[in-house]
Amino acid sequence: MKQKAGRPPAPVVGLIGPTNLAKMSNFSGITEQIYEDHAYHTGKLVADHGATIALVPDRGVALAGLNGYRDAGGEWIIGLVPSGGPSDAVATPNCLDNALICNEVLSDFTWHHQHALICELSDLLVCVGLSCGTIAEIAWTKWVKGPKILALANTMTSVPPEILADVDMEFVSSLASLESRLAEILHSNGRLVTARA
Repeated sequence: MKQKAGRPPAPVVGLIGPTNLAKMSNFSGITEQIYEDHAYHTGKLVADHGATIALVPDRGVALAGLNGYRDAGGEWIIGLVPSGGPSDAVATPNCLDNALICNEVLSDFTWHHQHALICELSDLLVCVGLSCGTIAEIAWTKWVKGPKILALANTMTSVPPEILADVDMEFVSSLASLESRLAEILHSNGRLVTARA
């Protein structure tokens, strides 16, 4: 996938999580507001640390994170806009509409391929909540050899230990803990570094 000219030389943090927050809230018992607030503040933290953010600009966690990133003055948003393959009926139209606010849009791949692509593109993933799609993205880090995943523990019920056996996933207990880990992972000697380096 060709990188768009103008993308800053900064690490890419992929934001993953559920799109249908009402459905996930109903089954998890975690309120939609918790998902939205944590995603929004995650976007702000990514911007505050000078990183690029990558996401699928559909709805739910990704859209809340995109708004937080923009509100904090984030420099570069990469939108992954799949077409073809199974998805919710509103997903592709949402992505196309919201792609207009992204600095860079990657397309020409299916919803099947999106799961691996966000892993390949990102130096670090932040996971806010779980869904089938999010579990697929987490699982793909096994086969593309990364990246590390920071998961906000209070936005999910659990991750099967069988998945955790094969991926580099670290649970953080709060947004303050996430901020601290982002600082440690993305900065070395006061300089912004690529997490996979």
